[in-house]
Amino acid sequence: MFNNVIFDMDGVLINSEPEYLRRQLAAAREVGATPLSTNLQDYVGRASAVTWQTAVPENEALRQQAIDRFTAELLSDPIDYARIITPGVADLIKYLHAAGYGLGLASAASWDGVTTMLQETGLQPYFTSVVSGETLSANKPDPQVYLQNLAKLQADPARSLAIEDSPTGITAAHAAGMTAWALAPNDYTIDQTQADRVATSMLQIQDWLQQA
Repeated sequence: MFNNVIFDMDGVLINSEPEYLRRQLAAAREVGATPLSTNLQDYVGRASAVTWQTAVPENEALRQQAIDRFTAELLSDPIDYARIITPGVADLIKYLHAAGYGLGLASAASWDGVTTMLQETGLQPYFTSVVSGETLSANKPDPQVYLQNLAKLQADPARSLAIEDSPTGITAAHAAGMTAWALAPNDYTIDQTQADRVATSMLQIQDWLQQA
């Protein structure tokens, strides 16, 4: 049924969303901003420009101060991506690679963040295509990040599967003509009703692919 699998990063390959939000809201409060929302659902899967507008709605100058504080903290206390890798994801990716699936990564995050994550987790060698939505003219929910992956993989959208977690990512994958399965988070809730299937683990995703 599928011969290509394209993964989202945050919330799928790594459980990074709560940590990113904690640091982002802390930086916003340090500069005196009042976030429009502290609900993780309003941040998950969105481009960083959008999340910063939510965290620091007052003005661009204050927003940049918060971003600078956030960036400085990441430099002084980097996120340990290997520690927050999703259980079972390495086994699934190795299985897919060995089975001959084309593998892509379609993230709304920055290129630096994506490449650092791949290096620290040891997943880089398995991906034929890696695309950051922040390098494109439009990020998720626009389908560009998936369309570019499909082009690099020379893949038929009808035979390509996206593994997502957020509504924006699911929308992007569907707009690219792909099937979208969602990985349900363990420690927060998010609207995944538009997904074609919702899995509770990477092992379940592997089981479904083996049965397809």
